Amino acid sequence: MDRWLGRVMLPLRLFLGVTFVYAGVVKLVDPSFLDASAPGSLVEQLHAFARDSPLAPLITTIAIPLAVPIGLLIAVGEVAVGLGALLGLAGRLAAWGGFTISALFFLTASWATHPYFYGPDLPYAAGWLTLALAGDGGWYTLRGHAFTRLAARLGDPDADDWSPERRAFLETLTLGIAAAGIAAVAFTRPDFLRGLLGSASSSSVQPAASTGPAGSLAPSAATAAIGAGATPGGIAIGTVAALSASGSATFNVPSSGDPGVLIKLANGSIVAFDAVCTHAGCTVEYVPQDSALECPCHGAAFDPAHGGAVLAGPTSQPLLTLPITIDRTSGQIWLAG
Repeated sequence: MDRWLGRVMLPLRLFLGVTFVYAGVVKLVDPSFLDASAPGSLVEQLHAFARDSPLAPLITTIAIPLAVPIGLLIAVGEVAVGLGALLGLAGRLAAWGGFTISALFFLTASWATHPYFYGPDLPYAAGWLTLALAGDGGWYTLRGHAFTRLAARLGDPDADDWSPERRAFLETLTLGIAAAGIAAVAFTRPDFLRGLLGSASSSSVQPAASTGPAGSLAPSAATAAIGAGATPGGIAIGTVAALSASGSATFNVPSSGDPGVLIKLANGSIVAFDAVCTHAGCTVEYVPQDSALECPCHGAAFDPAHGGAVLAGPTSQPLLTLPITIDRTSGQIWLAG
């Protein structure tokens, strides 16, 4: 029975183990993850999560002030539970740890995702819970006789008589040391690990193809033009001249407090969007080389030329389009009131 169960659970162990080790190392080698001033940092993500998460009071009072140690704990914890699943050391404890991390991600990062099954963290929580309840059946693990032989070679001839508690303690200690070692390599030789991982944290996004000839896109329906002397009845958020030089500009949306972004499209029209990602609430950024608005947190991408439509990522909801007015005489851009 145990061998049959071990064979059944092996694919789940491999998937969860590799994925969590990979996720933890990506965080450790990402210089922006623990830098509060960097786009997509943990602090920025936590502020975004606090908008909708049921754990918002804990996020604002505990997680944000302690973002650096919590970020390190999450990253090293992911590596440790991933190794536990792969090696079969402290397997059930590692699985419960993976379940706890995934459940916390579901209650924070994925909570705003609707419908819920588009969120990536709930399936991981279910997978870890299954592994925690069923165990690995002792199939392809380093514990048991293999761990005993290793311990004996390290100088303990009585390893066969170890109590289950002692074995569990040493297995957990082994995982902790291994995870700490990987973290040390990540901090001292991040380029080496990045080379092993490849382009781990970002990917090139190819915008959706236009439905018409190049340059045939019509001006945004949310954009209106007014003549000299007309009253825009809105809030000034930029100028055509400044936008032509930079290609994009950011502003605050007074009605919601959200960040907003202005973009001048290739056909000359100007569009504006609420820059809050519809997946987990992080702030999207305009990437000119991709002609896309991209989320630095979870990889969502949106097409500004097609009403903020989703190009990639864990969301099906487009960005919110903001109505703007352009004064043809002064070039002032107004956010409709």
